[in-house]
Order: sequence, then C-alpha cells, then structure tokens
Amino acid sequence: MLRFFRAFAQSPFGPAIMGLLVIAFAVLGSGSIRSVLSGRVSNDVVNAGAHSISEDQFQKFFERQQAAYLQQNGKPFPLEEAIKEGVDSEMLQSAASQTAYSEMLARSGIRPSDMVVAVELRREAESGKAPGLAQIFDAVTGKFKPEALAAMLKDQGMSIQEFQHGLADDIADSDFTAAVGAGFEPPRIYAAIEATLLLESRDVTYFVIPTSSVPAPPTPTDAQLIGLMQQHRDVLTLPERRKIEVLRFSAKALAPTLTVDPKAVEQQFEAKKADYGKPELRSLAEIPLNDPKTAPAVEAALAKGQDPEAVARSVGVDAVTYTDQPQSGVADVKAAAAAFAMTAGQVSGPVQGDFNTVIIKVAKITPPQAPDLAAAKAQITADLQKQQATDKVYDLSQKFDDLRNGGASFAAAAAKLGLAPAIVGPVTADGKDQISGQVDPVLSQKVVTAAFALQQGGDSEVSPDADKGEYFAVHVDQVLAPSLPNLADPGVRMAITHAFAQQAIVTGLQKKAADAQAALGKGQTFDAVAATYGAKLNHQIGLQQASAQQFQQTLGQEFLGAIFEQKAGQVFTAGSQPLNGMVVARIDAVHAPGPQQVALVLETVRQKTAGAYIKGVQAAVRQGALAMIKPATDLGLARKAMGVDADMAARLAPKPASGGLAK
Repeated sequence: MLRFFRAFAQSPFGPAIMGLLVIAFAVLGSGSIRSVLSGRVSNDVVNAGAHSISEDQFQKFFERQQAAYLQQNGKPFPLEEAIKEGVDSEMLQSAASQTAYSEMLARSGIRPSDMVVAVELRREAESGKAPGLAQIFDAVTGKFKPEALAAMLKDQGMSIQEFQHGLADDIADSDFTAAVGAGFEPPRIYAAIEATLLLESRDVTYFVIPTSSVPAPPTPTDAQLIGLMQQHRDVLTLPERRKIEVLRFSAKALAPTLTVDPKAVEQQFEAKKADYGKPELRSLAEIPLNDPKTAPAVEAALAKGQDPEAVARSVGVDAVTYTDQPQSGVADVKAAAAAFAMTAGQVSGPVQGDFNTVIIKVAKITPPQAPDLAAAKAQITADLQKQQATDKVYDLSQKFDDLRNGGASFAAAAAKLGLAPAIVGPVTADGKDQISGQVDPVLSQKVVTAAFALQQGGDSEVSPDADKGEYFAVHVDQVLAPSLPNLADPGVRMAITHAFAQQAIVTGLQKKAADAQAALGKGQTFDAVAATYGAKLNHQIGLQQASAQQFQQTLGQEFLGAIFEQKAGQVFTAGSQPLNGMVVARIDAVHAPGPQQVALVLETVRQKTAGAYIKGVQAAVRQGALAMIKPATDLGLARKAMGVDADMAARLAPKPASGGLAK
C-alpha cells in the first residue's frame, strides 16, 4: 500500500529494544501486524495479495496531493484537465508499483516483527526529525501515550492498522534498500562508458549574432500587450482572490498585558510543587547479551572506556543508549532500577531486565533539583496570564457571537465591542498577497480556508484557530474570479511591455540564426556568413563534459548543453545569455579518450555513479515486482475517489469515431 507514514517522517531504521509499544499496538489495533497484512478489501483501487489500497485510502492520498497543489500554486487542482493529461493513470500506476513492491518484499520474507516496528517508532520520535511523533511520548518520562497516538491518527484520518502497515512496509523497504546498496556496485564497463562520455572532447566553431543587431520594437499598444497575455494565459492567469476582514480574539496577544496576583503565584506553586522540581537524570548504555559467555569481555571493554556502540557491535548486537533521562524514561524497568543505583562511570555485571540480560554503563549523572519559587515564578506567572487571557478572549468571542445572532452585522458587532477587524487582500487560497507575494501575519491556514469557503458578503462563525485560546471570525468583502492581470495594476504594464520587447528581439534573433544556418547549408563558409552579421569567428578546442562547468559563465548553459548533444559536422543554433545573443555553431570534431585516460578516472567515476546505478537497480526491482505480483487495479474506482462525477466522466469519455453512410 502507499506509504501513509510519510506524512510524519522518513526513518533511518535500526534495531533496539522497546516492548511497551508492542503491547499498546495490540490494544489499539485488532491484532498483530501480521493479521493486518491478511485479508482483502472488496472496494480496492489496487489489490496485490495481502497489500491493497481501498477507495477511501486512495481518496485520502489524493486529497493530500490536492492540498499540496493548492499550497504551492495558490489555486485549486484542475482535476478535469489533469485527467485529460493522464494524471489519474499515472497515480494509479504509481500506487500499483508501490503496492506490488511491498507485497513482493513480504512474500520474500522481508517483514519486520512487531517489536522492530515499535522500536523504530520510538527511535524516530527521539531523533527529532518527526515532531508529530514526539507528542505520543511523555516529554518528561518518555513513556508511550496510546491515547496521543490514537488522537494523532484520527487527525490524519488514518487507522492504527494503516499506520502499522505503512510503518512496517517502510522498515522492510529501508532494510532491503540498504542491502541492495551494500551488495551491488556498478560494473566496470558501466563506469567505463560514463568515463568515456565525460572525457570525450569536442572542437567547436561558432559566432554570435548579438541582440543589438535586432532593433527594439516600437512601444506596444494595449491591444498587443493584452494579446501577449492571452497568448500566455495559462501562465499569467491569476487564481481566485479575496478581499477579507479578519477579527481575531487572541489570548497570546492579550496575556502579556494582564497583571497576576502574587498570592495566586504562590498558591499555584504550592499546589503543583512537585512539577517545578527536576528529577535526577542519567545518561547510560545497555548492551544486550545474546550469549552470557560474552559478559566478561563486554564488561572489560566498557571498563576500559571503549565506545558502547562499538562494544555492542563486537558481540553482534546494538547498544540501547539513553541521554539525560529520568528513571521513568528507561523502557526496561528492571534495568532502570539497576542503573539508577550505580555511580557515574560504573559498569554493571549481567542484569536480568524485563526483556533480556544486559550489561549497563552509567556515563553521567545529573542531580535532581528541588522546587524553587524564585526560579519558577516567571513560568507560573506566564501560565496564569495565559489562563486568564484564554478565559477573557473566550468570553469576548461569545459576546461577539451573541451580537451577531441578535442581528448585528459583522462590522457593527465588532464596533460594539471596541474591536477593529484587519482588512486583508486580495489574497489567494494560500494566503499570499497579490502584489507582495507575502502572507499577512493575521492570517492562518484555518482563517484562509474559512474565507475561501464563503460567498461574497458572507461571514464565518467564531471558530477556534490552531492554538488554544485563539479564535477568529471572517467577513468576505469581495471575491475576484480567476483572471488575467489588469494593465492598470501596479507593475503589470511595465512587466508585460518588457516581455513583449524580449519576445520581439528573440524572434528576430531566431530568424537571423535560421537564415545563417540556411546559408551555411548552401555552401557558404563560416567566415563569410559570420562577416554578414559583423560577427567574429571563434574556435573552442577540446571541450569536455568533465570540465564543462568552468565554461558555464562564459558560454551559457543552453549553448554548452547543445554542444554535447550534436554529432561531428552538425551545424546548430542556441541562445546564450553570457554571450548576449544567438549562437550559430558547428561541431568540427569529436575525440574519444584513450584507454589510459579512462583507466585513470575509472574508479572515481565508478564511485560517483554508484548512486545512479543503485537507483536503476531499485527501479528494475520495482518493475520486476509489478511483473511478478500482477496487481489488480480499478481506474473507475480511482477516478471516483478523486471526485470524478458522472457529468465529468461523460465529458472525459472517448468520442465515438464518425464515419459510414447514414441509412
């Protein structure tokens, strides 16, 4: 199935020990991961044995793609146009490829255990690379919070089974990819071909028809400028924009202005005194003992100060390390009790933990800190300010709501409470200003989403924003439909006039270059044709791809790229910004490198091309998985999940071929 877990992180997988998550998964889910991989959903968009993608899962995946498109382009995803271009088939093929690949790995026996899945989830959360996952572990104790995982998955519209399934597939993929990377390297002949292409040298003769040879066009008329915009309307059309009024009720803004009674600070401190101290923290390493006979060697190596990770690898295991953790933050309760009874630098003997026998080394001890009112005063004051502000803004938002429900307009209700809405826009669906391209600080994604769900003149209800104690209401002053820019808008006329002049000059240069190429084709010499344009003839000898980058600033990327795409004797043209004109050129000769030259760089090229070669191997594996698994796909169901209704489906249906005689 598709990797729904990618919404949270990409994981660098590796082994460790964490049993609590396995138990929690069994409670939250409907059995082990192995049971999740069995069975078939009847409404599958893709089915590949034990792996499948249902209509609902495909729909959620597509909705995320739509949201990403809107965020990036500032306009809704053009579904009908995209399907005409075959995007639906491409998405379905991609889903089928990934599903077949995951199924192939499972059938090949590359399947992580429930324990490994739990361990990797914990490791990813601790890595800091996935802030969304960190919330499912207690920040102080490090304990897993099943209810937090359930809430997070609910927000993502994902079931625990999908989460486990996706994570297990990612672990299998990571392990397999690492094995392929370690076990394959490019053949020498592959690297030799790459080296030959890099060291192949080319001689080129060229001259430049300068932009100055094309006279600047006269000032364009409005009709010409509008015509140019119409010609490029697919690029220049502005998305739907809206002018809006935003009323914010913000506890964050109000809190610093509030005064807190010192007695309330003292009462809070006494009521939650334990929360304002810090527990003892320890940094330690646990080394599991698969073989009790290795215990003396492990103890001795740790006592000598050797790196615990290296010591663990020497006996075929991975060290489990904890940095500045309280006793409750160590997963193995028995091992934690032993570790917190040791001194700094001490190495234990074999300790029977909850999961297996371990050797422990304590690297550092940070003593506990007793609760102190002076140290906690600033934090308690800020907390109380936040509580008071949250209550006040909630009360204010309710008063605004009551006024609106009583018949007052958006503006009148705000004025009655002494509030001034912020006037914003026009803005696009991603919240960006039409002119500056920046997002106004008063906007959030929820505010923008609410505004774009209303008609012109519409008002939203008072709604909570992403942060606690933050509320907003929106009024839509004006809805501007998608349109081309207006020449009267700031900066538009100047930009379009410049584009018109550039297009005219480029067209003129292309005409001159085509004429020069035709003259060369009729037998005129390069010298004679260059002289026609008052241009100087240039010769570049021995250009190689390996060293071409140094010429990019002088010859230009387009010209350089064209040089290495042509055959010997080929005449071609290319634009060049550094040379400020259109280049007319000929490849005079192509020189293959000698075997000794290739041999000198062969290993270097082999190493540099290894990544591309491995990607090619992985792509071949996925193609092989498609052929081996033969996943079943349902394009009609995929389109339904994407929101294609009956009318759109009728418009997209192939038109019957006309022909024949009417009877």
